[in-house]
Amino acid sequence: MDDNVRNIETDLLQRRPFRVITSDGYMNHGLPKIGIPLVDPMDEPTYLIKTQADFLREFYPSGHAINNPDIYHDVIRYDEEKKQYYYEKVVRVSFAFQQIITVKQLTHLCGNDVQFELYYGKDTESYTDLFNTFRLGWAVKDMEIAFYEAAKSVKTTGDTAFVGFMSGGKFGWRVLSYLNGDVLYPHYDPITGEMDMFARTYKSLDSNGNEVTTWMELWDSQYFYRFKRNEKGLGKVINAVKGMFNMSGFELAQPVAKHGFPSIPVAYYRDEDGACWSKSQDTIDQYEVAFSQMSQNNQAYAFPIMYFKGSDIRLIGDLKGAVKAVTIPDSNGEAGFLNRQDASASFNTQLDKLYRMIYEQSFAVIPPELKSGDLPGVAIKLLYSPAYEFAMHDAQTYSHLVNKMQSIYTFGYGTEIEKLTDFEKLKVYSWIKPYIHLNETELVTNLGLSVQNGFMSKRTASEDISMYTRSNEWDRILREQKEKQQMELAMELDKEEGKARIDSKYSGGGSNASQASSDRTTDKWGNHPNEDNWDKWNQSH
Repeated sequence: MDDNVRNIETDLLQRRPFRVITSDGYMNHGLPKIGIPLVDPMDEPTYLIKTQADFLREFYPSGHAINNPDIYHDVIRYDEEKKQYYYEKVVRVSFAFQQIITVKQLTHLCGNDVQFELYYGKDTESYTDLFNTFRLGWAVKDMEIAFYEAAKSVKTTGDTAFVGFMSGGKFGWRVLSYLNGDVLYPHYDPITGEMDMFARTYKSLDSNGNEVTTWMELWDSQYFYRFKRNEKGLGKVINAVKGMFNMSGFELAQPVAKHGFPSIPVAYYRDEDGACWSKSQDTIDQYEVAFSQMSQNNQAYAFPIMYFKGSDIRLIGDLKGAVKAVTIPDSNGEAGFLNRQDASASFNTQLDKLYRMIYEQSFAVIPPELKSGDLPGVAIKLLYSPAYEFAMHDAQTYSHLVNKMQSIYTFGYGTEIEKLTDFEKLKVYSWIKPYIHLNETELVTNLGLSVQNGFMSKRTASEDISMYTRSNEWDRILREQKEKQQMELAMELDKEEGKARIDSKYSGGGSNASQASSDRTTDKWGNHPNEDNWDKWNQSH
């Protein structure tokens, strides 16, 4: 914080809204007159404000515009008998395209774990154990789940915040999101652009969903504050440890406490385009309108319509009311079915084009129908190239979020296991590896050939084939190699000892030597050269 008084309502709880640019003023700037120097005209674009609540309405089919009668109107009919107008409910159909697009983009962004690489040049091996501890802690603390939850929040509501904390000497985290009722307010230093303060508001509700009170939590470089809205509206100035807040309607709910981190333990990310389906939202609305109109048309014309012509017409039915026969005494009478209108071709063309554009605009891929077996890796990448390309874009834009999460984790978990100094010295580079459907057999073959040809180490291959290996796979391989070497050495020693015993037995002097020499001239049945003891053996057995 700085030393100035900051007002919560007019300063801290303010942020830039999400917005959608309109076409007002497009190419409407007049023609330049000949001989007059051209100057850049003032052209301020106009926007439509879009809230995070609008993103939630789009995310859930029940909140779509097609279900709002003020946007997609019911049909006005006139009742001839009652001489009055009335509204006829139209068919409304909504689809969960937004949820499908969200899952597809999250799969390609978060399908692979965050990649880590340790680099110390020739001394890298000496830091391997500490690096394995770092990666093990990342898994134990569920940091992959934290990244997934943060990415899901951005994809659905436009922003997120990962917050680290220390509780009882243990490192913990939580992900703040509008999905859970959190409204996030980051504040940045105007010179450095670094976050100098972060606020979060949320509401506590009773069992009936009624608001009880509003809370605000605030982090700065050293301290954590929790405020509660004072319903009496009493203005109150709180002297914080390093600065002051002008409290208009809020009061400090608990004592100011140090959060224990060297900087604000918050990793915030915001997508200015809003939700991940925003580029397709207009097409989704048109698709739902077209499908609803087709459903309305089918309801009116899909079933056959019978007509009658003549007088004294009688319908003969069964007990359930179904018509079984029609009697028309009039010789000029007639009964039949009207030819129904067939609008399926035009509707199908429209719906098919809209359906494809929904996915293409959001860089999602409709799974192709394959008539053969496994495809090579390059064919799979071509089929999913739009999704893969967008995931590569996401990998770059989300890298700042991952780096900040890594920084918070390094300090928090390093403090927990009392290895903070060692962790801070680690040169760990992290990046996001986009997920793409792959042919695992081809991957294994390529890695094997790379190791065999000598331009890839076995350790790198073991790390790249993570679907079949564990985090300590290389240690297991080394342990197995050592056990194999020990077994081979033990067998060799046994052979040497056996040979030494035999040599010792036959290298002695006197009768033993003669007997040994004699024994060495017998065959496996004890016969000396030109000797046959089988008759003697048969008599005694």
